[in-house]
Amino acid sequence: MNEAVLNAQNFFVGRQVLLKSLKLNAVPNVKISELVAGDATHEQLNVNLSDKAGNWSLPLSMRMKDYLYQKKVNLLYVQQAFPHKVMRLYDSSAGSEIPSTAIFQRLNDEASESRSADEDLWITDNNLLDSPFYLFTPLESHISSSGWLCLEVQALDLVDALRSESAGEFMLLDRRGQIIFTNAAKSTLVESLSALDLKHPFGLIGTGWLPDSLAIRKNLGYSGWQIVYAVDIKFLLPVLGWPLLSCLLLCIAIAIALHVLISRIDRRLITPSENRILALVETEAFTRAVLQVAPVALCVIRRADGQLVLENSLSEEWLGNGSELVHSSTGWIYRAFDDVGMRHSDEIQMADGRVLYVAFSPTRYNGQDVLICAFSDITSRKQIEIALDDARKSADQANEAKTLFLATMSHEIRTPLYGVIGTLELLARTELNDQQENYLNAIERSSNNLLQLICDVLDVSRIEAGQLQLVTDTFSLVELVEDLVQGYSGAAEAKGLQFFALIDSTVPEWLSGDVSRIRQILSNLLNNALKFTDYGKITLRIKVDSRDDERVVIHWQVSDTGKGIAHEQQSQLFEPFYQVEVAKNVVAGTGLGLSICKRLMHLMNGTIRLVSEPGLGSSFTLHLPLVQVMNSGRENHFGELYPSVIYVVSPLRELAECYCGWIRRWGARPYLGAPKADTMNYEGVGDGAVVLELHPAPVQHLLETAWAGQSVIAASHISMELSVEKPYWKANVNSLQSVFRALCKAQGKSKDTSPNAACVRSELKRGLRVLVVEDNPINQLILRDQLHEIGCTVELASDGLEALELWQEENFDLVLTDVNMPRMNGYELAVQLRAMNMTQPIIGATANALSDERERCLRAGMNHCLIKPFTLHALSNCLQDIKGVGQ
Repeated sequence: MNEAVLNAQNFFVGRQVLLKSLKLNAVPNVKISELVAGDATHEQLNVNLSDKAGNWSLPLSMRMKDYLYQKKVNLLYVQQAFPHKVMRLYDSSAGSEIPSTAIFQRLNDEASESRSADEDLWITDNNLLDSPFYLFTPLESHISSSGWLCLEVQALDLVDALRSESAGEFMLLDRRGQIIFTNAAKSTLVESLSALDLKHPFGLIGTGWLPDSLAIRKNLGYSGWQIVYAVDIKFLLPVLGWPLLSCLLLCIAIAIALHVLISRIDRRLITPSENRILALVETEAFTRAVLQVAPVALCVIRRADGQLVLENSLSEEWLGNGSELVHSSTGWIYRAFDDVGMRHSDEIQMADGRVLYVAFSPTRYNGQDVLICAFSDITSRKQIEIALDDARKSADQANEAKTLFLATMSHEIRTPLYGVIGTLELLARTELNDQQENYLNAIERSSNNLLQLICDVLDVSRIEAGQLQLVTDTFSLVELVEDLVQGYSGAAEAKGLQFFALIDSTVPEWLSGDVSRIRQILSNLLNNALKFTDYGKITLRIKVDSRDDERVVIHWQVSDTGKGIAHEQQSQLFEPFYQVEVAKNVVAGTGLGLSICKRLMHLMNGTIRLVSEPGLGSSFTLHLPLVQVMNSGRENHFGELYPSVIYVVSPLRELAECYCGWIRRWGARPYLGAPKADTMNYEGVGDGAVVLELHPAPVQHLLETAWAGQSVIAASHISMELSVEKPYWKANVNSLQSVFRALCKAQGKSKDTSPNAACVRSELKRGLRVLVVEDNPINQLILRDQLHEIGCTVELASDGLEALELWQEENFDLVLTDVNMPRMNGYELAVQLRAMNMTQPIIGATANALSDERERCLRAGMNHCLIKPFTLHALSNCLQDIKGVGQ
């Protein structure tokens, strides 16, 4: 429709422009002769006007004529004077008629109403349907003196120009709004013209809910005429269907996309934001509620000025006006914000005596740096702490008093006990009958049990008080085991038990540890094994579990074939003073031995484990980490054997395999089992082979009677008379050193070539002059007799002052003094003697078994300290390295 309106406008404007251009080409007052002479190439049309107006000349070129022909317009000239005369200047088609009188009448009317003399006039005869259209323009502004130049357009040409298939029906209206021409004479468009709104170019025509037509109204050029096009809605719907449907679908798609986008925005942004805001509001409300109902006082202090920002009711009750809080908050703020390495807690003493514990932490609140503080009333806790501290001090004092009491009782009991044990030991060296010897053994056992009880109780007390200290020293594992086995072999033999030790050949020669505590643990375990084993054997096994550079874990196992321990009693076996029912019925005891063993193992970072079955026996296993000493500075116990064959025979294969390992370590070639008759000449052996017989029990008969070579008989006791016709060497089966020396003699490495020579050990006569300082008369006599027994000369003194006088008057090889004496004790005596430049040894003797007693003796200048009661053997070992003046 817009295109049709545009074409109509172009049609009318083009005609107006054409007429204006023709008007401009008209020349007034020109003679015909001049005109022809001036332009011989163009045909000119001359209009002969009245005498008053003169002549007008309108030249028309061939191009203009062709243009008029193409545009289908006729060119007319109409004289102004009435009646009007019409001159056809150019006809584009034949059969043109002269305009009707109605045309001229309307021309006069239009000219008189025109506001401008130069205005173009469009006129048609409304009474005729096919009336041509005329466009008039005056030749000059004075219409009275000139005529009209006119373009004539036929009705059919106008219809062709205005018709448009896409625009529908049309109407041509004059400036008064009257219909000039239409192709819808029989349509409702003419009747609905009044319904059009003249203010709007578009409008709908129709009275129903669906309009009949869509109309458009536009002005045509400068004529004041209007063109109206109307299109039936029914024809528009098919054309606009797909675009409308596409637009509708696009709108629906856009709506869905917007809905999805809004939903996504709502789900991703709006809803989470709302939830966060709601959660923040709820959290703030919850936090405020928690602050109010919290069982501690909470407050928030501003960093800038230390004033309270927020607090709960309990804080208001506890802190009051907050003066004490403000006074302390400066230090808290500095520690929390500036010095982060300091502790974020404190204790404050309130004016009413209450003690509050405060924990504080820096944070942000309402855009400010604040300190949140939590207060707890610890007044009761402080009172409890004070009470507990007093109780701890009282317990420590009681523990110290108990320890002092035990030490004192130990000293007081050990002093007379030394007299008993020493006297019994001296009595045992005299001539006694069997009954007296039995009585003496019973007294010795009771005395030893009493001494062990004292030692165990003292050890438990020291362990509980944390005063038991480990003394690390270098020791030989082989020597330790041999001493233990030798000490208990007599008791085992008396009960008819096989008792032997199996030391693995891979154990280190020297170790570092507390040998006295290890000896104590093993002694307890061996003593229990002897108590509860009536038949069978007791075995002590030692091997290396693991090695890590110089650190080794030694595996110790004491197993027996005794009565065993019930499973329900094994869990309580290591508790102090606990005894199983079997132990109560067999032999009296304190129940402290295993408890002490377990605690000592823990002190040495070791473990102890029990495996026992009633009727089958028990096995105690120890895992103890020790340090291997590579360069001990001491002489090795063993040398090298000749690399000859040594046949090892024994009724116990385990014992034979153990000695095979040691023979291999000594450099010889062990062979497990007896020599074979088909490969060895029993009567004339000349290859240096030796047979080693190992007897875990007393020897009843030889294992290899047909062997004619060198033999070593190793047993705990040889009770039978051996034939002297066969060369043999005796050895102790429980002593590796004894077996090694016997093998050396059998191979001919030793200078002693008399295998049957009896070796009688005599007591070492020391020949020392000893000054004995002892305040107890009985102990004086015991010490004198013990020293006389080992060949020493004794001088007695009752205290330190008397000993100083005797020392200045006579010469002595050593001083043996008690440490606790009246007037001058042994420590003071040692200090005085060292101040007198004394170089001889000083040996202290004390009944106090505490560990610091030995250290105190050494600090006073003594060389050694003996713990009462000590045996004659212990005293002899202590004096063995001391030489007299004449030696």
